[in-house]
Amino acid sequence: MKYNKTLIVTSFDEKYFDYACVPIKTLGMNYSRSEKLKVCCLVPENLQERESEFIKIINQENLDINFITSEKYIEFTESGYAFEKEYITKNMHHRLFLGSTFSKYDKVIYIDPDTIILRDVAPLLDYEISSPISAVVEYTGMSFRTFNEKDYPYFNNGVFIANLDYWRKENLENQFVEWIKENGPTECPEQDAMNFVFRNKWAPLPLTFNLLAFKLMEDSKLAENYPEPLIVHFVGNYKPWNDKHIPIWTDRWLSEYRKLFPQ
Repeated sequence: MKYNKTLIVTSFDEKYFDYACVPIKTLGMNYSRSEKLKVCCLVPENLQERESEFIKIINQENLDINFITSEKYIEFTESGYAFEKEYITKNMHHRLFLGSTFSKYDKVIYIDPDTIILRDVAPLLDYEISSPISAVVEYTGMSFRTFNEKDYPYFNNGVFIANLDYWRKENLENQFVEWIKENGPTECPEQDAMNFVFRNKWAPLPLTFNLLAFKLMEDSKLAENYPEPLIVHFVGNYKPWNDKHIPIWTDRWLSEYRKLFPQ
């Protein structure tokens, strides 16, 4: 399926403002095409005034960066159902409203703010999907903990490619919201809602597009089998700015962060 208008999207609040600079900076470092790459950051209203500061920190002429706050997200937070769970902030629910927020786009590539891009992003930009959403299968038992299903396919929504025409046609945003209202707060509220609504309607992305960093601590063969991931995702409590250290990848992230924020 070919798409005419593609957008890169991330989301973060003031807690993740500095950390989000790493994936966007490394995105620009690993983007080599002549036209500027459009990047939209979904942020709460109080961060709008820091857009120019963020752009200055990133300092990538090949990126066209904009801060946006979704009206539907504001309504959702005012309803009281934007739950926070440990490392998951309210603002992460912003990605549920991609279809209405980016009405002029038919395809979005979403990337979480606790990631790092390690090589040319062309494979991700050019990846063709034929499903409403494509994402990497999560291998953490979330399907059992959330849905009590041992064989239920479950994806991680830290990186995904979405067909927004389908999202709008099927009015998925209301479905996400209703599921959260009826079932929340769950362990990963907006990710769980997306997995329920997209059940049997999504396709897997290559593991290299969203390598969950903590699995490198559990599987000694993972780094050997996937020596050059495109994106490493510091999901859960294994954030590179915390005390837990993941060989290779924590140091790579810290190296880029210290370049952006020298002491």
